[in-house]
Amino acid sequence: MNTEDLKILVADDDSGARELVSAILAADGWPDPVLVEDGEKALEAIRERHWDILVTDLDMPRMRGDDLVRNAIEEDPDLSIIVTTGDGTVQNAVDLMQSGATDFITKPYDVDDFITSMQRARLRAMNVHEVRGMRDTVEALLVALESKDRYLNGHSVRVRDMAVKLGEHAGLDRGQLRTLGYAALLHDVGKIGIHEDILNKNDKLTDDEYKEIQRHPEISAEIISPVPFLNPSVKAVLHHHERWDGQGYPHGLSGEQIPLMARIIAVVDAFDAMTSDRSYRSAMPHSVAMQAIQSGKGIQFDPRIADLFEKHKDEILVREELTP
Repeated sequence: MNTEDLKILVADDDSGARELVSAILAADGWPDPVLVEDGEKALEAIRERHWDILVTDLDMPRMRGDDLVRNAIEEDPDLSIIVTTGDGTVQNAVDLMQSGATDFITKPYDVDDFITSMQRARLRAMNVHEVRGMRDTVEALLVALESKDRYLNGHSVRVRDMAVKLGEHAGLDRGQLRTLGYAALLHDVGKIGIHEDILNKNDKLTDDEYKEIQRHPEISAEIISPVPFLNPSVKAVLHHHERWDGQGYPHGLSGEQIPLMARIIAVVDAFDAMTSDRSYRSAMPHSVAMQAIQSGKGIQFDPRIADLFEKHKDEILVREELTP
């Protein structure tokens, strides 16, 4: 994404201030912004299409800038927002940053300071654009995978949702939960490299076929490792089939040698697999699957994570399609 492709929206009830922003941007080689005179018109524009950067005044009629920030972020969380105001305070800045604003500058502002703020917003917008493209690639991979293995329909999303909820109870912070979510969503993507006759086989797998299936964590890790924002998720993906007793794969790790995120995925992945139809058996009742998780404590699963899953199962399984 190039600077000239950026979509910029400016909201200010002062026509002089709007024209000043437009002139500054034009002089510095930025694309022409769209100018509106109040927050309601800005919000209408945001609802109609995606914008990369919003520059908004704080004190405006019909809808104040702080209300616009909150509503705009709700409509488009990826929007980069710069707030300009003549009555700025530290508390205003803190409140707006917490609401989702990217930057906050007071009027009258120095042109260089404004351009610096715009450059920060541009960098964020370009990063968002890159991540969006990668998300589209991830979704395409999952669609391809689920079309290949009909029994994986919805599995990746369910495992992600359960893993994130279980991760919250395990004490992971916001950034770790985001990493866990990507890892859980992509834990099986390597099965795209396994022949569909093996994935959909109704009979028991041969030893060679089972060895082929065991390759999928490594293939998954190889697929996602070149993607920068997915790199923190690689270890969780690679090791989600390790066992607490060291009898898992691909590296035979045991106990706390296994990354915590992989231990979390292992529990919810097993539960969803047991409670879903597979080529070789029908879905188990939730109560039977939960008993199997408890029986596997200290053998297949981290005892603490298995107990957390048991304790908070009603909350973790709250999604309609996951309830018994």
